[in-house]
Amino acid sequence: MLFWRDKIMNKKYPFLTKLKLSLFVLFAGFTLQVNASLSSTSTHQVKARIVAKAATAEQIQQNAKQKSAKVKANQSETTNSGKSGSQKVNQVYRQWVGTRYRLGGTSTAGIDCSAFVQKTMSGAFNVHLPRSTAEQRYSGHSISKSDLQPGDLVFFRKNNHVGVYIGGGKFVHASTSQGVTTSSLSESYWARTYTQSRRVL
Repeated sequence: MLFWRDKIMNKKYPFLTKLKLSLFVLFAGFTLQVNASLSSTSTHQVKARIVAKAATAEQIQQNAKQKSAKVKANQSETTNSGKSGSQKVNQVYRQWVGTRYRLGGTSTAGIDCSAFVQKTMSGAFNVHLPRSTAEQRYSGHSISKSDLQPGDLVFFRKNNHVGVYIGGGKFVHASTSQGVTTSSLSESYWARTYTQSRRVL
């Protein structure tokens, strides 16, 4: 019965048939577009999440590397700062011990007292002193012999000879007779010729 009614309606009102068909096509097309859009959005979201995760993983790796580098730098600083003044001086001294004395010399082929002190203080404490004993005797400030600490300068023979105190009553210097060596402030010669002590640190 419905079939015949539809047939009669289609004959009487052909525009209704066209309208139905147009609406059907339009609805079907809209549905396809919506599905395609949803599918595309979903793919983009998945891709975006993958890219975001990859970026996050890379960032985590970079942060880990930076932290590791900082830790190593801090450990190195702690090790260097943890060394006592005596250890720092002795570290430089070991590179020069036994080097013969040579007036005006500044190398392992021969070195004089003020050049040795200059190199020791620069290498051990990054303190840059003048080249000659005549100038070094005014560096820093004067201290008493009883207040000596590793890294202080000790002068002898009316400020014509200089060495670096290392603690325990001893100092390192470039001796005219023995070259770069360690001596004691209590030895009669050095006790007799001692002039002054200066702190430059």
